[in-house]
Amino acid sequence: NSPWQSKIFFDRSSKRADFVYLDGYQKMMFTPDNVLFYNTKTPLTYAHYRKNFSDDVLEEVLNGTLSFNLGKSLNLGVSVDHASANGYYTNNKSSNIDYRIFGSYNSDKYDLWAYIANDYYTQQENGGIADLSYVTNPDKYSNGRVKLSSLDVPVSLNPPLFNTVRNGHGYLSHRYKLGYYRPSKTGDEKSSKADSLTFVPVGSFSHQVHYNTSERHMISNQASSQWNSFFGTAVANIHASNSGDNATTSVLPNDVAEFRSLKNTFSLSLLEGFKPWVKAGLSAYIRTENYWYTLPESKSGTGMHTDKYFSTFVGGELSRSGGKGLNFNTKGELALLGQDLGTVYLSGDIQTKFRALGSNFDLKVDGTLQNYRPAYFAMHHHGTWGWWDDDFKFSRRLEFGAKAELNSFGKTWAEVRTASLQNQLYWTRIGRAMQYSNVIQMNMLRAGHQAHVGPLGWSLEGAYQISTTNDIIPLPSLTARADMYLDFMIAKVLQVQLGVEGYWHSAYKAPYYHAGVMQFVNQDDEKATDIGGKAPLLNAYANFRMRTTRFYARFFNVGEAIMDNNRLSMDRYTYNPMHLEVGLVIDLKN
Repeated sequence: NSPWQSKIFFDRSSKRADFVYLDGYQKMMFTPDNVLFYNTKTPLTYAHYRKNFSDDVLEEVLNGTLSFNLGKSLNLGVSVDHASANGYYTNNKSSNIDYRIFGSYNSDKYDLWAYIANDYYTQQENGGIADLSYVTNPDKYSNGRVKLSSLDVPVSLNPPLFNTVRNGHGYLSHRYKLGYYRPSKTGDEKSSKADSLTFVPVGSFSHQVHYNTSERHMISNQASSQWNSFFGTAVANIHASNSGDNATTSVLPNDVAEFRSLKNTFSLSLLEGFKPWVKAGLSAYIRTENYWYTLPESKSGTGMHTDKYFSTFVGGELSRSGGKGLNFNTKGELALLGQDLGTVYLSGDIQTKFRALGSNFDLKVDGTLQNYRPAYFAMHHHGTWGWWDDDFKFSRRLEFGAKAELNSFGKTWAEVRTASLQNQLYWTRIGRAMQYSNVIQMNMLRAGHQAHVGPLGWSLEGAYQISTTNDIIPLPSLTARADMYLDFMIAKVLQVQLGVEGYWHSAYKAPYYHAGVMQFVNQDDEKATDIGGKAPLLNAYANFRMRTTRFYARFFNVGEAIMDNNRLSMDRYTYNPMHLEVGLVIDLKN
């Protein structure tokens, strides 16, 4: 539940969040693109609980979903995700609570999907490890007697500093379908009874509305000389106190940023398949977007200022999803009015199947062109250790990819991707947003294989990636993941899985997490440290499943018991030390 960043470039989001402080939490939050809606004859229940076994560094995770139908058309549900951790290192507590209340209604002519959700994240910041020799050479400090505890490792920030982020949003999508009823076939005969008629949708009118409100607050109530020695000279939130002839100043971090957006989309669609000769669907839409950005107005901390912007987009989509041999999707979008005037999105993909060398292959080819304005909160930052208002140029990204999959002897796949980036946004070591005007070329080749032979199973994946400008986008050139396990039954009722998974990457100048801007920033060239290239991260696990209940145990970082492992995952931040965690999952589906 802490900020994270994939070491595979093409697994990262192609565009930063509008509220950049959420960048590290992407793929953890509820969004219209990743939420699920249900339609179930019996209530759907899913619950998951996980914890470790150490009070000092307690970690707990609880999440679940409950969904049920009220009649044939209406479904209601709720999802909750809560995690809390005391942290294995000093001043490293974190917690999050995400919840979503959702519902849907589906009938012949009218469909509706809606939800409201909130995401809350709190992260205590310690600035990372102060002295890396405590993890690279721990025997130096333990005198070979007792293993050094992670809580004994000095961190860069001792006074309490917290980053809290809230993201609340509501979403509604509904459509009215135009079409006709035709008799359903019963055996060899057609029936014209009301309950045997099938509605055939021809077209639809739809509307989507998405409201979002986000807040970020970085705060500490303790003055300390460490603030300026670690972050640099403060430019805001400087407090003066006079005591006789002694005048002193202190820094009390209190950074605030707020964001709101309202998006409305109206679309008209001609649906695929209402006649045998209609092989594709066609849609056209118009979308309006309103934005409100709020930051402190002055460095003295008095007053807040809000910038308001408006944009209008038009777009269209042509797609085919029901074909047996060939399917495709193409989409284009252009900003005609407002702040984002000149923004362009073009994307397309083709999926097909073919047979070669006696085997069946799946092939997908895709391409994307993006020309967009960088995020407002990268161009404007009013904080304790940084204050700037920039006007960056539009960022551009041209990307192509292809993926082939062979479903023979398990599953084997290979993927190649390339992207050209211009005016790429990046963050310097001091937490300053910058743009790189030259073209950066990114290339990747990735392959994987999954299979079973008797009780033995495995899943393997490797990637090779190149960044032509490593000081702007540092990446490991090689990454690998492996999962080897035994899968067998006991008494025909208990499924057991025993396995080990490993992760490894080559050495590279891994980024540093900067608490002042909540971003992964590049290292200083003069002090850059290589991360990786040594021992892999190994986890051992056991799964026990009986019908709808699963119990599991995992030894995280178990490789630490048999090989030297400095735990570093990025500059001055580490994986957690070896520990045991157990979990229970109850999954009731119809």
